[in-house]
Amino acid sequence: MNSRRYVICDIEATGLHEEKEIIEIALITYQDGKITDVYETLINPMKEVSAFIQDLTSISQRQVSEAPKFYEVADAIRMRLEGNVFVSHNTDFDFGLLRKKYLEMGQDLKMKHFCTLKVAQHEIPGLRNYNLDALCSFFGIKIKQRHRALGDAKATLELFKELFQLRMKTFTKIMYLPHHEKAMKDLTTKSGLLYFKNAKGKVIYTEAAFNMQKRTRELLEVRADNRDLLIRTETVEGELTGTPLIAEFIKLAHDPYTPHWVIGLVGQADGEKFFKLSPYKKGAQGLWFFHDFADAKSMVKELERKLKSDVFLYRDGDKSKEEILKANLKAEHLARQVRFPNENLIIIGEGRSLCEKSFVLVRGDHVFGYGYSLASEEEIEANPESFITRRFFHNLGVDLTTKRYIRELKNMRQKSDGWRSLAEVR
Repeated sequence: MNSRRYVICDIEATGLHEEKEIIEIALITYQDGKITDVYETLINPMKEVSAFIQDLTSISQRQVSEAPKFYEVADAIRMRLEGNVFVSHNTDFDFGLLRKKYLEMGQDLKMKHFCTLKVAQHEIPGLRNYNLDALCSFFGIKIKQRHRALGDAKATLELFKELFQLRMKTFTKIMYLPHHEKAMKDLTTKSGLLYFKNAKGKVIYTEAAFNMQKRTRELLEVRADNRDLLIRTETVEGELTGTPLIAEFIKLAHDPYTPHWVIGLVGQADGEKFFKLSPYKKGAQGLWFFHDFADAKSMVKELERKLKSDVFLYRDGDKSKEEILKANLKAEHLARQVRFPNENLIIIGEGRSLCEKSFVLVRGDHVFGYGYSLASEEEIEANPESFITRRFFHNLGVDLTTKRYIRELKNMRQKSDGWRSLAEVR
């Protein structure tokens, strides 16, 4: 920080209305990383203070009635302000009110400003709230004696220090909260399920990740699109699962998947197959599942487009059996893309420790369960049911998640940081 002298100011007033008056002021002079002077005084507003303001500030009418009037402390205040940089959380309010009081005395007050409210809005875009409480919570700053001038001025000073560092050209705009940094250092780089918790220890968000530390850093970067998570998250904990797929299974146990719409492949009277959209009922069979009707409808149109043949665009009449057979083969090809590659397969991957292996078993086109073992891959494949840790009974969310994961796995260039192999059970 440069050698300029900064005066951090906080004012308590009779309200926010046009006729507001000062009832308390605190000034903290800060230079070269040190507090060099602290000034605090109550001020007699020469008017009644509302019960609301008295309750909010714990300043009674009797206290301000016995306090000095502004003109009696104006010189002491000016002496501390002039030639320095004025710092407050909302300088439009604090400096504006001070300048108004001096103008009433026939004097003017001009200073350079550093508004922590405006700087925070610029440096940390997209936060839900920029009041003093929210920003101090954001930076992990404790406020003592909230709504008292000195308590708020001390909090504003700490906030000023944080924001000043952000404005230095050598500092990156991407940053993390101090308590988030500490939590991220304790996280492993292995796969697992992340639990984001609020100040009360309640889980507010879960995320399955290949690399828990890396994913947490992505989610807790200061950006507009994750501001809600930033503000609400106090701690982050990780549960090792070996693979993100098993982490997804655990996540589904907390938040089961229930779609509203399903697309299935059905047959007409003439034998031709087509894709049909229907409301989802528990246990219903299908290929694509959706929460949103618009997404489901869009998928149906895309499937119909892929099935449409140029031969029938300008021709009336029914299709021949050969043409129906060709159309059905095309429909089956589209359907296979979202089915398991085999009705019975095993996915063997990394475990939670160095020698441990994890696996997910598919039987009869459904995920049978998953488990962990120190046995060899050959031993696991020979009798996978004996190593099962958790069994499923036609769990739709688990099945869909596993199908999606297998598709992603096939396209993955590096499999060392996830599941290592796909092995079909014979």
